[in-house]
Amino acid sequence: MSEPIVKYNNVTKYFDDLMVLDGIDFEIQPGEKVALVGPSGSGKTTFARLLMTLEEITDGTIEVAGDYLWHEKDENGDLKPASTDHLRKVRSNIGMVFQHFHLFPHMTVLENIIEAPVTVKGVDKKEAIKDGKEMLDKVGLLDKADNYPAQLSGGQKQRVAIARALVMKPKVLIFDEPTSALDPELIGEVLDVIKDIAEEGETSMLLITHEMDFAREVADRIAFFDAGKIVEDGPPSEILYHPKSPRLKEFLERFMSTQASPE
Repeated sequence: MSEPIVKYNNVTKYFDDLMVLDGIDFEIQPGEKVALVGPSGSGKTTFARLLMTLEEITDGTIEVAGDYLWHEKDENGDLKPASTDHLRKVRSNIGMVFQHFHLFPHMTVLENIIEAPVTVKGVDKKEAIKDGKEMLDKVGLLDKADNYPAQLSGGQKQRVAIARALVMKPKVLIFDEPTSALDPELIGEVLDVIKDIAEEGETSMLLITHEMDFAREVADRIAFFDAGKIVEDGPPSEILYHPKSPRLKEFLERFMSTQASPE
């Protein structure tokens, strides 16, 4: 087993007096695809937002590619809160695809994609354009390079958002409910792109999803969250078909009954 690309060590998160994550220990291996499932409010999105530094950790540590994320070592080797520069450096290993795309409406598709490589990583603009077009081709939207987000469907916007994340060459790519804002007929095109990326195998992926069939097909491992804890964690065949905990059994039964109910 190689060194994990992501490591949570006894991570706790409070919002005021509300504990949202309760002493989480968790690892993701290089190239591993992990799906997070669970009821709304279970902590899975907060888990990802801590990794993306969108929420501040309360206690514990997170490591990414061998570096502490929210901490750094002082001259005595003790941990202290991370500086802004340290956070920015470690965070550059992480990409995130949000539910609602977060594209700049005043920029073309290609301009959206090259913005971060040029301004954050200092990539030469010609090289960024070349990389950006390669990523657009990967998600099947090279012909939309000069369009603006308002000219795209929801599925196309999400595919642009995926290309924008990929062009930064992250070691970990987070998908936060990437299809939840899409009309049902557009979900498949986005899931197909994510499956293609997963099959390439290079990038570790963290997938927060309610799409159980998708999690089964793409993930190497599924972690079930409930009340701020990881209740079960294992291969899709175990988690989805042989749940051990009453809470996971209840969750899956409720999910299946919802899926089977008539409109």
